[in-house]
Amino acid sequence: MSERTTNILGYLTLFAILAAIWVMFGEDPTREQGARGERTFSGLEERINEVHTVKLEQGPNTVTLVRTSEGWVLQERSNYSAATDKVIALLRGVALSDRREPKTANQDRYARLELGAEGLSITLTDDTGGELLSFDMGKRTGGAEERSLTYISQERDTRAWLVTELAEASADPTWWLEGDILNIDEKRVSDVKLGRVWLARKLGESNYKMQGLGEGEEALAYWQLREPARIISALSLDDVRRVNNPLSDPLQKATLTTHDGLTVTLTLFELEDSVWAQVTAIFDEGLRSTGVSGVLEAAPEDGEAEAATIRQKTNGWLYKLNSSDADVLKRTRADFLKAKTK
Repeated sequence: MSERTTNILGYLTLFAILAAIWVMFGEDPTREQGARGERTFSGLEERINEVHTVKLEQGPNTVTLVRTSEGWVLQERSNYSAATDKVIALLRGVALSDRREPKTANQDRYARLELGAEGLSITLTDDTGGELLSFDMGKRTGGAEERSLTYISQERDTRAWLVTELAEASADPTWWLEGDILNIDEKRVSDVKLGRVWLARKLGESNYKMQGLGEGEEALAYWQLREPARIISALSLDDVRRVNNPLSDPLQKATLTTHDGLTVTLTLFELEDSVWAQVTAIFDEGLRSTGVSGVLEAAPEDGEAEAATIRQKTNGWLYKLNSSDADVLKRTRADFLKAKTK
């Protein structure tokens, strides 16, 4: 074989190798692309405060988060308050994310990274509806120093990337809800009533006692009597909906009263095989207990303002309760008594 022929074959082999590398890892010169260590979404860090709407789509699910003068709300739940910490974490991660490692350019392999049709599509727009960013977020994985790493793809890139900093996100509307309904220090609680059940404790006592016990009746252990107060004082939701029509036939009413005069009432309803609650609150200074030197532990300075804040937050809403919490709040008198034995 002549030297000329050998050189030609060598060049052809080199071109074939370069072509294969380009197919696997190459860059499309017609697209503006980043490199390792650069910001994943260049230019967005300076504009992140312009984000007005965050839209997340995955399969049949859609979430639309909208910034209002009072904070972020969830459009798919009649503009109920979204969990601010989750929204801020998402936006902060997008602004500070860095490119860690380039991945496959073969979109047939995107499914392995939970991208493409499998991916979570995220779009950020400003208050005029102008698009600031659009990308797909895929599989998350752990990294050094417990830093999260996430696979992403976007139109500007010819391939997927493994990037840093992105926070967890979901296209499930309930994942974004502000989960806390009530946040009352349990030390304030004086008594709880569930239908005909009355559990009470005097100021300074830790354990609740079941009131109205008959001869031979014995209440459950103190920690079981505490459960209703624990659940109501830190009441949380699984879902929420607007109350469009008056509801009737409640399952039960549950009330919690504090030593400083706050009374919170939950009216329980059964809808779609789940228990939902309407919540309201009133303040009555006449219900205040007498504390040491007139001071009640953890009591707010303005009890009426606290009750008004609860009413403002809960008025017109129906809350879906966690099934285990609902089971406790549905209990009857017999459920708080020890079974009689011969």
